Amino acid sequence: MVARLVVLCEYAIVNQFNTVFANDSSTIISLPVNLKARLFTLLSHRGLLTDDNLSFLLNCRTRTFDFRECADITDRSLLIMARYSLNSSTERDDSTKSALNPTILHFRCANVTDYGVVQFVQRYPSLRKIRLQNCSQITDESVITIGTRCSHLLELDLTGCLQITDRGVDALRQITHLRSLALSQTHITDEALISIGQSAYNQTLNEINLKKCAEITDDGFLFLLQHCPNLSTIGFTQCPKLTERSRQNINPQTHQFSYLVWSIPV
Repeated sequence: MVARLVVLCEYAIVNQFNTVFANDSSTIISLPVNLKARLFTLLSHRGLLTDDNLSFLLNCRTRTFDFRECADITDRSLLIMARYSLNSSTERDDSTKSALNPTILHFRCANVTDYGVVQFVQRYPSLRKIRLQNCSQITDESVITIGTRCSHLLELDLTGCLQITDRGVDALRQITHLRSLALSQTHITDEALISIGQSAYNQTLNEINLKKCAEITDDGFLFLLQHCPNLSTIGFTQCPKLTERSRQNINPQTHQFSYLVWSIPV
């Protein structure tokens, strides 16, 4: 009964959150950590987190920072989280232990830039999954920082990041356990596929998405297949320079594919 009452209270706060926050933000600050974590998740799914209210809900239990639905989150929030610490109100020493422990960062908007992402990634190198979908202002600078700092990253999604090039992908070479990489709609060429094939994660990579990568050719794709033997999921639709040669070289004897989506221009 008590648990059910707590859940009802949570949803009551979420449903009237803007009013509660405007009238009595101190109440939000004083909530127990477990309730803040729950509210953080509910509010993020409804797109109600903003630069103005985020700091009131930060807590040590939230691991997934999913801002896909939050249109009002910008670099300002990333900087707040990058500077957030157990003694943030009084402590000025950069060595202060952080009160946050994020493992997943997920954006799907055009509001964030390299500046915010770089500051956040430098602060939290233990990130396991980074998804920056349709972040049109993100460039190779962010990817280079990720490659330099997040050596144990498992998943990187750069779908729709139109400014990403071979230079950024090459900076990921030293990541050791990357399993999933999405480069759809980026401006990579065969050079990026060669970098992936020569990377430290070429044996652990099992999923890659290359949809709408207009400059990759059969040579780069075949190099990727040859040097990444554990690929099981590949998407390469709408890649105009790939031909039947690529499809013919997808060999079930060398790769155990569980999911394969392709389109070859006629």
